[in-house]
Amino acid sequence: MPQPSFLRRAAVALAGLAFATGAAQAAEFGNITLNGYGHQSFLKTTDNTWLGADGSGSFKENVFALVLTAKLDERSKFWTQLASISGTSIDVHWFYVDRTFGDNLTLRAGKVLAPLGFYNEFIDARFLQQATILPLLYQPDTDLVDEAYGGLGGTWTMPMASGRVDFDLYGGQIVEHAAVAASQKQKGLVGGRIDWRTPIDGLRLMVSASNKKQLTIGDPDDTSKTSMILSAGYTADRLDLKAEYGHITRSMGGVDSKTSVAYLQAGYSLTDNWIPFARYDMLRAPGYDSGNAATYQNTVAVGVTYRVNGNLALRLENHFNTGYGAAALSGETAAGQGQKTWQMLAASVAFIF
Repeated sequence: MPQPSFLRRAAVALAGLAFATGAAQAAEFGNITLNGYGHQSFLKTTDNTWLGADGSGSFKENVFALVLTAKLDERSKFWTQLASISGTSIDVHWFYVDRTFGDNLTLRAGKVLAPLGFYNEFIDARFLQQATILPLLYQPDTDLVDEAYGGLGGTWTMPMASGRVDFDLYGGQIVEHAAVAASQKQKGLVGGRIDWRTPIDGLRLMVSASNKKQLTIGDPDDTSKTSMILSAGYTADRLDLKAEYGHITRSMGGVDSKTSVAYLQAGYSLTDNWIPFARYDMLRAPGYDSGNAATYQNTVAVGVTYRVNGNLALRLENHFNTGYGAAALSGETAAGQGQKTWQMLAASVAFIF
């Protein structure tokens, strides 16, 4: 497709200008600022198929994105992102206008990244994360996070003697990925997040929650989905710790199904360049049965990042899986046909400017 090719060339060319300086800097044109990020991954499994990869390996998983910010006046900005994900055509993933009122209130309107957990607001920017493969909590098929919503949202910041609390509230309707938009009709969304940067330097606690209604074509009734994510993070000097737990209940016609997912992750910067990490993921899918490997997944991941400079990073990691619940939820590995114990290798290059 010509469109993704053009976006990749533009992103790589702009990144090249930034790499030449050795610092992650945006391109500025008067009141307009242009940033970019992306990654190219290689994924390979020993058994099962997941994230488009199997035993033959796959280069399908990639992102190339450009983010444009335009200052409209002293208190208002326009934001938008153009991106190609895994070889798809260029799409406007989000766009919105925000405006600040005083020092504490910011309002947003448009297609906005949902404030959910630690990662959703920069979910595709792998350079800013510890791993190439997202935690199971952030995988689309666990249904806990949505990329963006169309509607209105606001953030109220409450300063404290030490630290601060941000209160997010938003409403509208989910903007689904193109792959499922034709099969689902969104009927409404309301959500919020409390983000507490505590008096303990580096400690951050958070709770996110949302309720949404949708109709899947062919279903007799609407489905109500209520989700919650509890998050705790701690950063100090070279240490980065994160832990999150998520739960979602889907209700249709008086019948409920539930998914629970959690992870614990630790990264440590040995030097400015070398950053090893380890993560444990846990997934309990609807109908969880400890005797059915298609209804759960436990993963131990270990890897290392080498940051060439402030713009470019190389990463290698391996995921040791017991159960294949995530692969079954995605439909890539059919229930009853997967291997209980399996591994996934991931290697990637990521950039940002």
